[in-house]
Amino acid sequence: MRPDIVGNPIPAHRSANSYFNINAFAPTPVGAGRIGNAGVGILEAPGTVAVSAGLAKTTAIHENMRLRFEATFTNVLNHTNYAPPATNWSSPSTFGVLNAQQTAENAGNRTGQVALLFEF
Repeated sequence: MRPDIVGNPIPAHRSANSYFNINAFAPTPVGAGRIGNAGVGILEAPGTVAVSAGLAKTTAIHENMRLRFEATFTNVLNHTNYAPPATNWSSPSTFGVLNAQQTAENAGNRTGQVALLFEF
């Protein structure tokens, strides 16, 4: 069920263990005949910082032969991007805790690829 919001859901000092303020929510009174007033989408997970880069150099060997070196990297800065935290406020031990990193497909750890191409 959706809770009532009774305070600021953003703590004064955010940390990995307290990204959202659980004390900002209260259960809807029993017999109130309504759902809580906490809006959908009021909690926003940490953003994603992902810088990708690539480098290529083509060298002519002969008239119709070329050698191409390529290197591409994702998340060059190797910035930790956290997966969205749990938002089930009825489970206080996991509510608002950043405990998982995003996968490689979603800007996880730094990855690189190097290629050498011979074109003729």
